[in-house]
Amino acid sequence: MRQKDNLYGRADEQTTISATLADAARGEGRALVVRGEAGIGKSALLERAASAAKPMRVLRATGTESESGLAFAALHQLLWPVTGRLDALPEPQRDAVAGALGLAATRSDDRFLVSAGVLSLLIEAAADHGLLVVADDFQWIDRASADALLFAARRLGSERIAMLLAVRGEAPTPGLPELSLKGLDQDSATALLAERAAPAQEVGARLVELTGGNPLALRETVELLTPDQLAGRAALPEPLPVGAGIFGEQVRKLPGDTRRALLVAALENGGDLELVLDIAGAEVHALRPAENAELVTVGSAIRFRHPLVRSAVHAAASAADRREAHLALAARVRDPDRRAWHRAAATVGQDEEVAAELTASAERARERGGYADASAALVRAAELTPDPEARAVRLAAAATSAWLGGRPGQAESCLAEARSLAERPEFAQLRGRFELNSGDAAEALRILRTGESLEMLADACEAASYVGDVEALVELGRRAEAFPESFLRDVVAGIGAMLGGDRDRAAVMLRRALERKGELREAAQFLWACAAASYLGESDSAAELVAMAGRAARVSGMVGQLPVVLEFVATAERIEGRFADSAAIAEEGLELAREAGYTNSVAAHLANLAAVAAIQGREDDCARHAHDALAIAIPTASA
Repeated sequence: MRQKDNLYGRADEQTTISATLADAARGEGRALVVRGEAGIGKSALLERAASAAKPMRVLRATGTESESGLAFAALHQLLWPVTGRLDALPEPQRDAVAGALGLAATRSDDRFLVSAGVLSLLIEAAADHGLLVVADDFQWIDRASADALLFAARRLGSERIAMLLAVRGEAPTPGLPELSLKGLDQDSATALLAERAAPAQEVGARLVELTGGNPLALRETVELLTPDQLAGRAALPEPLPVGAGIFGEQVRKLPGDTRRALLVAALENGGDLELVLDIAGAEVHALRPAENAELVTVGSAIRFRHPLVRSAVHAAASAADRREAHLALAARVRDPDRRAWHRAAATVGQDEEVAAELTASAERARERGGYADASAALVRAAELTPDPEARAVRLAAAATSAWLGGRPGQAESCLAEARSLAERPEFAQLRGRFELNSGDAAEALRILRTGESLEMLADACEAASYVGDVEALVELGRRAEAFPESFLRDVVAGIGAMLGGDRDRAAVMLRRALERKGELREAAQFLWACAAASYLGESDSAAELVAMAGRAARVSGMVGQLPVVLEFVATAERIEGRFADSAAIAEEGLELAREAGYTNSVAAHLANLAAVAAIQGREDDCARHAHDALAIAIPTASA
C-alpha cells in the first residue's frame, strides 16, 4: 500500500494556513479559500491542517455532485456532530437550523435566519477549545449550505474559529481571502517523482511540463508509464493521461462486478456498504480489486480516494447503466428528496409523476430555506413536465425561488422561458418585481400598473414611489378603492387619496389600516403600515413600525427581501440621529444586497451611507458613496 504522501513544494501554503489557525486560536476568526484545479493538493493541505489543529475541534463537510441539489445536505454533514448544542441558540435561530437539518417539523424559509443560526452554532461549538471548519470540494456543496457557510465565514470577528474552503474552478466566494495553488516547481516535482519511480531527468522535466506540475497527475501518470518510457527509451503517451483520464483507465481495467458496485457507490454518495452491495448484487470481495488499485477504501462505508475517482466511475459507465443504478437507488433510499432526484436521473423524456415528486422535493427545500436548491429541482421538474402550461408554472416557481435564493440571473432566465410557453398575470408581477429590485423602477411601474390584482397595484405603488410619480400613485389609489376593505387596500387607497388632495377621506383609510397593526406579521406589512403613519405625520409611530419590519425580516419568511427592509430601517435610524447605527445597518444591507444582486437596493444603501458621511463631515466617504450610488441610479453619472 502507498505511504502517506509528502506535501512537496507547499511550505509557503502550509505557513499561510498555519497562520490562519493560529489567529483563530487567539480569538481572531479567519476564513481562507484554497483554490486550485483538481489534483493540485487542496485536499492534502486541508487534511494536514485538520491533523495539526489540536486542541481545536474539527468539523468537516465534502461537497459531491450527486448532493449538490439537496438543500442543506452539506450543513447536515458538517453540523450533525454538534446538534446537541442547538438548545444554546436563541429560539428563532435554533428552530431555523433544526428545521434546515430536518430535526424539526417546522421549517423556516428565512435564509438570513438559518445563516445566522449556523454562525451561532459554530460559535457554540468553538466555546471549549476553538473550532476548525473544513469544507472540501466547495464548488459542489448545495447552494443553501454554501450561502450559510459564506455568511458565517464573513462574520467570524473575534471568534476562535478558522474556516478552510477548498474550491475547484470559478465557484464564487465573495469577500473571502484566497490562497491560489499552482503547479509544483521543477525541484519539488522531481522530488515527488523520485519517491515513485525516479524517471530520467529529461522525462521528469517533460512530465512536469505536460502536467503543469499537478501533483496528482504526476503521481498517477508515472505509475502508468512503462520502464522504457520512464527511462526515456520510449515515447510518452500522446496525449498524456492526466486528470479524470488517469483514473478512467484504472476503472476500465476493473472486473464488471467491481465497476457496478463502484457506480452504485458513486451515485448513492453516502458510502452505505450494505446498500451498495445489495443493489449491485455483489459480495464485499468484489471491491477488493478497487481497494488494491487504491481507488477506494472499504470499512463500514465505501470512500473514494479522490473526487476524480467518482467522476471517472461515472464517466466509464454507459447512460443505460447509470439510469438502471439510479432507478435501483430510488427504490431503496428512504429520504424522499434523494428518491425524487434518483427517479429524475433515471427518467428519459417527460414524466408528470416524476415531475410532481421533484416539485414536492422543491417545496420541502423552500420550507428549509433552500431556495437556490428548490429552483434547481423545479427547473428539472419543468424539463420532465409534458404539459406546456404546467411547465411554465414550474419555471415561474423556479424563477421565484432563484430570486429569493439570491440568483437574479437564473431567475430572469427561468421567467423568460416560462413566458415563452404561456403568459399569466403572476408572470407579469414577477417580471415587475425583478425590475423593481434590480432593474429600472420606471419599467417596473409600467409593467405592474397593468395588473388587475390588489397585490400588483401595491407593487406598482411601490415602484411609483421609487420614481416619484405622484400622478401614478393617485391613479393606483383610486383603482385600489374598488377592492373590498382590507389593510393593504386601505393603505394604497389612502396614499392615493392623500396625494390627490382628499386629506379627510385619506386619513380615515390610513387610520383604519393602522388599527389593524396587531394583525400584522410580515415585514412588508409593517413597511406599508410605516408608510401609512408617515402620510399621517406620525413620525414616532412610523419609526416604531420600521423597527418592527426589521425584526420581522430577520425572523420570518422575507427571504431575499431583508436588504430592502434594511433600507428603511437605516434611513429611520439616520432621521432619529442615530448615525452609527444607521451606518452599521446600511453596511449590512449593502453587503446583503450585493450578495443577492439587488442593484437598486445597493444604490439606496450607498445613498444612506453618503448622507450619514455628509452629516458627520466625512467628505471623502460622502463623495465616494454618492458617486457609487449615482453610477447605479444614473449610469452616465459615473462617466
